[in-house]
Amino acid sequence: MNITTSILSALCFSLAAVTAAPVLTGKPSGQILATGSRRVVLLDQQGKVTWQHKGDNTTDCWMLANGNVLFTDNGVHEVNPSTGEKTFTYQSNLKKGGGVFGCQPLADNKILIGENSTGKLLEMTRDGKVTFELQLPIYQAGSHHNLRMVRKLDNGNYLVCHSGKHLVREYTPEGKVVFEVKVDNIAFTAIRLENGNTLVGHIDAITEFTPKGKTVWSFNKTELEGISIATLCGIHVQPNGNLCIGTYASYKKGGQVGLIEITREKKLVWKYANPKGDRSMMSMQMLTPQGKKQAGKLLR
Repeated sequence: MNITTSILSALCFSLAAVTAAPVLTGKPSGQILATGSRRVVLLDQQGKVTWQHKGDNTTDCWMLANGNVLFTDNGVHEVNPSTGEKTFTYQSNLKKGGGVFGCQPLADNKILIGENSTGKLLEMTRDGKVTFELQLPIYQAGSHHNLRMVRKLDNGNYLVCHSGKHLVREYTPEGKVVFEVKVDNIAFTAIRLENGNTLVGHIDAITEFTPKGKTVWSFNKTELEGISIATLCGIHVQPNGNLCIGTYASYKKGGQVGLIEITREKKLVWKYANPKGDRSMMSMQMLTPQGKKQAGKLLR
């Protein structure tokens, strides 16, 4: 081996070592709770892991006001990070295709559950009593692509991502469809904004729709100069309008980031990359610098 080859080999090895290490570029406004790669993880503002909980297919997560973490991993669990104790757990009877991907803590101390495997919406008390159930039209029983994120709205309706059908629908409690938009890929997340519009994350792009379905803003995963994004998934809209985003299959097909924050002008605020440990990030929640739930209503 000549000197030039030796130098190049050393440089490649050094670059690979640097690339494999967790890197946070820029500074988030607070700590970060995120799901993906079969764990729920809490990152400080420097990108250091301060807590993690292993799971199955972890897709949705919430930091609660009491400091507990609610998350899905084909089921739904609430865990106390200080003790590791599970204070709530639910498993769908049908696990084929992925039992549960979406959940939401509700104001009345209940939990909204979106059963992907069955296509059902459930509201459940902390002691496991089902107080509401709505059977939705399903793509295919036991399919991996019936539902993704589900959210109960302030008006009492439900905003649902039908992933396989590439649809987002708003349902009344009786099951009537009062809003619908179709997107060009898997509908992963949908958020009802304060202006009444609906923000949808659908793998290759994020689109804001008016109540009549008109597109008023969009972001394509190719629009950040110098940044390669594989798959856009969960979104947390910040009080200043910025979007914090989790990306699945983060480092495949040239992908470079697992978590990002962008402005509405499509400028990068910060990015997090951990090819060794966090290869498939999905949902995320931005916290305060102290690791607490942000005050007020969460748009995610």
